[in-house]
Amino acid sequence: MKKILFLLLLTYSNVKAAGPKDPAIFSSAKPWAYWWWPGNAVSEKGITHNLEAFAKAGFGGLHIIPIYGAKGYENQFLNYLSPAWNSKLAYVLKESKRLHLGIDLTLGTGWPYGGPQIGITEAAKAYKIQTLNLSEGETIATISSSLDKFPNSQLVSITSYQGNNFQEDLWPLYQQGKISNWKAKTANTVIYLFYQTLTQQKVKRAAPGGEGLVMDHFSQEAWDVYKQAFVTVLKKSHAPLRAIYTDSYEVYGANFSPRVFDEFKRLNGYDLRHYLPVLAKSKAEDEFQNQVWADYHRTLADMLLNQFTKPWSKWIKNQGFLSRDQAHGSPGNLIDLYASVDIPETEFFGSKPYTIPGYRIDPDYDSVRFGIPDLRNIKLASSAADIMGKKLVSCETATWLGNHFKVSLAQVKPIIDEVFVGGVNHVFYHGATYSPPEVAWPGWLFYASTNFNPQSHFWGALPELNKYIETCQSMLQKYPTDSDLLLYFPMEDIWHQRNASGKTHALDLHANSRDWMIQTPFGKWSNALQNRGFQVDYVSDYLLSTLQVIAPKKWKAPSGNIYKMLLIPPSTHLSLETMELLAKWVKQGMPVYFLEHIPSVTSTWNYSDEQKERWYKARESFLLRVLSDPADVLTRHAVSKETMAEQGLSFIRKRTENGFAYFVTNLSHQFREGNVTLAKSSAGIEILNPLTQELKKVKLPKSKLLPLVLAPGESRIIRVSSTFKGGVVSELTEKSEVQIKPTSKIQVDFVQGAPNLPHSQQMDELNYWTKESSTHQFSGSAKYSFDFSLTAEELKSDRVLHFDQVRDWVKVKLNGKDLGIVWSIPFQLNIPTGILKEENHIELEVTNVSANRIRQLDKEGGKWKNFYEINFVDIRYNPFDASNWSITDSGLQGKLYFSNR
Repeated sequence: MKKILFLLLLTYSNVKAAGPKDPAIFSSAKPWAYWWWPGNAVSEKGITHNLEAFAKAGFGGLHIIPIYGAKGYENQFLNYLSPAWNSKLAYVLKESKRLHLGIDLTLGTGWPYGGPQIGITEAAKAYKIQTLNLSEGETIATISSSLDKFPNSQLVSITSYQGNNFQEDLWPLYQQGKISNWKAKTANTVIYLFYQTLTQQKVKRAAPGGEGLVMDHFSQEAWDVYKQAFVTVLKKSHAPLRAIYTDSYEVYGANFSPRVFDEFKRLNGYDLRHYLPVLAKSKAEDEFQNQVWADYHRTLADMLLNQFTKPWSKWIKNQGFLSRDQAHGSPGNLIDLYASVDIPETEFFGSKPYTIPGYRIDPDYDSVRFGIPDLRNIKLASSAADIMGKKLVSCETATWLGNHFKVSLAQVKPIIDEVFVGGVNHVFYHGATYSPPEVAWPGWLFYASTNFNPQSHFWGALPELNKYIETCQSMLQKYPTDSDLLLYFPMEDIWHQRNASGKTHALDLHANSRDWMIQTPFGKWSNALQNRGFQVDYVSDYLLSTLQVIAPKKWKAPSGNIYKMLLIPPSTHLSLETMELLAKWVKQGMPVYFLEHIPSVTSTWNYSDEQKERWYKARESFLLRVLSDPADVLTRHAVSKETMAEQGLSFIRKRTENGFAYFVTNLSHQFREGNVTLAKSSAGIEILNPLTQELKKVKLPKSKLLPLVLAPGESRIIRVSSTFKGGVVSELTEKSEVQIKPTSKIQVDFVQGAPNLPHSQQMDELNYWTKESSTHQFSGSAKYSFDFSLTAEELKSDRVLHFDQVRDWVKVKLNGKDLGIVWSIPFQLNIPTGILKEENHIELEVTNVSANRIRQLDKEGGKWKNFYEINFVDIRYNPFDASNWSITDSGLQGKLYFSNR
């Protein structure tokens, strides 16, 4: 009953679809998945087969993304947005409603936005600059031939300079056809010819009917053209269609749009065409040049936000749906972009070397090239949500976690736990490919995904992970995050650094984040604060302006969240508006502090003398607010510190109706058990193991120390409230172990799998079945069974069954009773009272990953890699070939034992 009551308190969010008709109910607490449609070659039979499997496995919804197709199925391809395609979408919505699944939709195919409706006018653009050196009195007779230098380009500006100093705008003369009459007035005249040209980028991984040029994301006019293709299908769509999506901004090389010059002058107060030598240089050489470049980057960021993201989000809302956006990879301020949509979405890409004992990473993953996923990147999206009151923060999760056919759920769960700590509460698996039921294994696959579709080797255990996620996200979605510390995100410093001709500062979350996040002063301070136990939200210049000062000396965000302190990391550049806002708060006695030093340079080149004087006057008020270490000031302002972080535990804290709730996870080897102190404590505490659903009520002793056993890889939901009654004072007890010693041979029988069932084996001790070469091509399940004895004394304290090495998940049956599945680290399972006897029989049905099977298939020359475009690549983006792989260990190995806890 206690367990049921607790779960009722954590009832998952039933979200009403935002569609205009017939709202349906579905779960956002359950995990969702990217659902790739190869070639749009979907059938009603296949749709039903796929959706029923996803619903049965515990998914909450799916996100449709049409992509390139499989060879040999061309006659089944459907053109995107054709009547046949629209009919299949309508069928998906009908079936999803029946199965209580939500549906999200990419507005286009592949990524980024683009397609056949995008012409030259609407396509992504870049600039190119050509210079002509003229002597005094020389004319521009050569200009017509010079225009041939950049094919498919359009001349948009002609200016003359004396050296680097602007002289004259020659564009009016060019438009009047009088440019040939103009003569250079000085010996060192330089003519700058400024062209807009197409990036020529086409939609990546496009589906049939979705091919075409990528859209200009700095132009609302381009967006207005693009969206018209979707009006009809969205008007006919209905719940459970919930949200419209745009993928990570990967518009390569785009750095111009026809309105850039006008927008630049409006935002910065000067004409960029008067400073073209700065843009033409291969690299900025001084502060003046960096400031001009920063003004340029800031203009592009403003245009991306106000010409695309906000109009896109507004239009989606007017259609009756939610907007879900991956802002990263763009040259904008990511926090502001995330804050402008309904569901900000971040990304956790690649393998991470957790120090959890037994955790495996793929040695083929190239962390230098692709980066290591990092909590700090995630918090850009969740911080925007915390400040602006967004209910859901989603995450593209497990992208390239390991090579194909090798990933186990034991590798997935820590990734999930870390994104929860980062503020995510709406996980999207990346991904699940639509595969017709008649297509032989491995079916249709997407090259960059961990495979979460029914052909996956871990499909039988996936409901256990899905149930775990649902339990966690039920709490994480229900309650707002209890952050009370703000850390300013210094976007101006990024825009002022490493400027080079044609470059934009695109903030992707992969290897590039080392430059703009991980190895920056901001990144180092963010990490230090997190590791010291402070729950931090990042704030941009714009979001600072949304904060309301309330007594006593605190800020209230639009979300209602209250912040006690604002820290400015070591920053060089700051805008006048932010300087004066901070100075105003300092004069009011608000807790604003600067780490290490205060800003020293204005953010833009074009400030007037009066503006510069105001900037430096504001700066003077900061001189006594510089800290080398904020620890004492954080304590003085009662900023909450969770000391468990210094013990090696990771956490996120939430506010509840009458207390607080924590999600706590152990992602390292530092902690196993000990006393922890909660910053928001109370006499009454409930501790839920979201994996086993086991609930304990604890009454804290006078010391307020909470005894906690949390092995590496485990997590807990801890709820604190003065209204909780009952419970006993908990103490750590000494752990005892009893090793299981078989009294018979260990029988290994292969029960299901492919391509063929190997012969049975007998073992003297637990060992991988792959020690026998006859099993080296097998993917499936084998049952280890044997007898063992326990003494009467040992029976008293045997409560938990522990495994050493599991490759890769195991069903446990003890004395005829099915006890469940072991699939995550630590590999252990609670034993119900009364199951164990003095004489026992155990059956352990182990399922491996499919690496060995695909190895054999490639050795035999199997023709399963038959996709268009990129076809199929490995984790290093080389053509996939498993034929030379080493044999992957499969089965059980090592010690098997019971413990009292």
